[in-house]
Amino acid sequence: MKTISIYLAFSIFLGMPVNLFANDRPWREAVRGDWKANIPNLPPFCAVNAKLKPPFNGPNFKQDMTWSNHLCGALTKIPICRRYFGRERNECLSYFTEGYTYWISHAKNPNFAMLPYLHTGLGDLYFEIGKKAEAISEYQLALRKNPKYLKAYRSIIDAFINLKQYDNAQYYLDQAMAIKAHKAFKRRQEKLNKLKQS
Repeated sequence: MKTISIYLAFSIFLGMPVNLFANDRPWREAVRGDWKANIPNLPPFCAVNAKLKPPFNGPNFKQDMTWSNHLCGALTKIPICRRYFGRERNECLSYFTEGYTYWISHAKNPNFAMLPYLHTGLGDLYFEIGKKAEAISEYQLALRKNPKYLKAYRSIIDAFINLKQYDNAQYYLDQAMAIKAHKAFKRRQEKLNKLKQS
């Protein structure tokens, strides 16, 4: 009870949203429920009959969209996992990596257009739970599938900055800037320059 009180006081002091829900029951209970009620808040590929509409009915999507429900379900549960802390949080997030891994492993078309998105999302979860080498491998897979996928560049640059591997971060930052000199990459360059000087 004392831990909860300290957490409450600290959260209020920092202006963070207070959520005691996570402390009330185990995560396996908290994540139960039908994900389909959350369809409006999910990516477009989770919509009912998305497989029948462009671009998801195109040649680089069609047959491999079948397993999207695994990820759509996971995407509604992952925010619940983030209400927990420490081991419970990591267990919950690890459990829902299956939404990504199942779809990736069942996709038959090597040019399946969702693969860069899937590998990047899986990498982000891996990095969050501390599987940093696995995360970087996933980002690299995403970039092999689509060398212009900017979301994967953002993730791999941030990962290498976090790991203090500044040369690797610079390598991917240069590649990303050559594709698009986006302000998000310019901010990362400024951050990297400061870190290299310190």
